[in-house]
Amino acid sequence: MSADPPPQNTYDDPDFFAGYSRLERFGAGWTKAFEYPSFMALLPDVSGRRVLDLGCGVGQLAHHLAERGAAEVIGVDLSERMLELARAERSHPRLTYVREAIEQATFGSGRFDLVVSSLAIHYVADYRGLVRRIAGWLVPDGILVYSTEHPVYLTRAGTEGWIRDEAGRLLHWAVDAYAEEGLREEHWFKDGVRKYHRTLASLLNGLIDAGLSIERVIEPVPDAEQLRRRPDWVDERRRPFCLLVRARKT
Repeated sequence: MSADPPPQNTYDDPDFFAGYSRLERFGAGWTKAFEYPSFMALLPDVSGRRVLDLGCGVGQLAHHLAERGAAEVIGVDLSERMLELARAERSHPRLTYVREAIEQATFGSGRFDLVVSSLAIHYVADYRGLVRRIAGWLVPDGILVYSTEHPVYLTRAGTEGWIRDEAGRLLHWAVDAYAEEGLREEHWFKDGVRKYHRTLASLLNGLIDAGLSIERVIEPVPDAEQLRRRPDWVDERRRPFCLLVRARKT
């Protein structure tokens, strides 16, 4: 078997970053993402806890957790562009940003009470290896909360995923090669963005095999209040965009 390719630093690409930074969820708009309330609901009380944020981006979640009373927060990300903004706009005395790929991060056993990751794990080739390492970093009874692109979303057939009629109306969401796990390259602001598909069973069983007990699974979609603000999100209720999981080290 060939080795996994090295981590891809997509967010430092100028064209990608220019497109991504225009999204509503970027920067201060992160609370407007429709999965935001669901992610927040999965988080425990962080007061006095040591927290690791994998794929922290521009630091919205890491800074929020420091503000909420975490004793220490470490945010890890490979993108220097993202970390420059994080350090400039979301610094905190109990928050440290580290430039490193998620795949290459190393910490001692029992280092953290809580590990979080928002929409970053689908960039990691070795999911099972990562969750085993996370389990090692957690104290007994420690918690992992993560979101990732949903397997149904990531296995879309074609760039868009939707099948349209002759008038351009959305008919169906097309899923292809669901059982074929591994690398998927797509066009997202630029060609060749690498993500890794796993089935839902692989995602959840990987946690169980690492010694983590699954406490909650959410497939968030926009609610009525969000649709009043963003009626164009109505089709986001037709298929899941992301998957949220909370698991505890047993």
